[in-house]
Amino acid sequence: MSSQAAAQPLVSIVVATYNGAKYIELQMDSLIAQTYPNTEIIVVDDRSTDNTFEILERYARQYPHVHVYENEVNLGYIKNFEKGVTLSKGSYISFSDQDDVWVPEKTTELMAAIGDYPMITSDSEIVNDQLEKRWNHSDLKEIQDFNNPLVFATDNCVAGHALIMKKEIADAAMPFPDMPHDLWLGFFTTLHGTIKYLDKPFVKWRQHGNNVTSKHTGTKKRIDATKFRLMTFRDYCPPAFAKEKKVFGELLETYESYSLIHNFNRMRLYFAYKKYLLAMKKRNSFRKFLFCIKMFFKMREHP
Repeated sequence: MSSQAAAQPLVSIVVATYNGAKYIELQMDSLIAQTYPNTEIIVVDDRSTDNTFEILERYARQYPHVHVYENEVNLGYIKNFEKGVTLSKGSYISFSDQDDVWVPEKTTELMAAIGDYPMITSDSEIVNDQLEKRWNHSDLKEIQDFNNPLVFATDNCVAGHALIMKKEIADAAMPFPDMPHDLWLGFFTTLHGTIKYLDKPFVKWRQHGNNVTSKHTGTKKRIDATKFRLMTFRDYCPPAFAKEKKVFGELLETYESYSLIHNFNRMRLYFAYKKYLLAMKKRNSFRKFLFCIKMFFKMREHP
């Protein structure tokens, strides 16, 4: 290790793969090209049936800071990322999907800006299969500094591929519950401090029909998933967040039915806490007002 690398905290880049042979080489090349001098790349393959693991083994043989593991059974992407965290040795953790492309300066710039914050996140370019830009993530959602867990009640804009966080926070957040790892880690981090936002895109975020995390489900399943997340957030709020715990619980109760009282209370909560519940919405005040009204007739599904 060079003296420059030794002077910088180790950043573990955790990659979860499954049948990603089509895109994984381009992503691995972009991770290896990171200008930050002290990284390890932890890749956990979830029993791919294509040649993903063989490709990864080739990288591990060529680059000593690349460490590749293969699961004995398929864990699913949430537990696969969790396993990657347990295998990492860095003071900081970063997460990578198998089909994106990172800008070389991503880790360097985020580490330069993280300071004492427990997590930092950034913007991303949403691209198609050919890596042609469609728009920025910030064009779709209001990404900013976040320091209250209620902002994650029914939305998320902290993308796993865009963040770096302290390893000790990720360790404390385990085991990951049955929800997207970035949603859980974003919520959990706000219990320990502010998530810092750097308004620059560092990832080409590929959106296509084969994304592991973009499977379509029916309305009932999405509502059930939202209820589970609200219940989990409520249960994990410590005494210092008693108000937030109460709001999570009250909001969860309104998802039990479309009764008049549940509809009214759901709308009331959105009006009372729209600063947080609609923090990620790119809407003006009037449209946020209308959104709160709509909650009388609709249960907001977590994306």
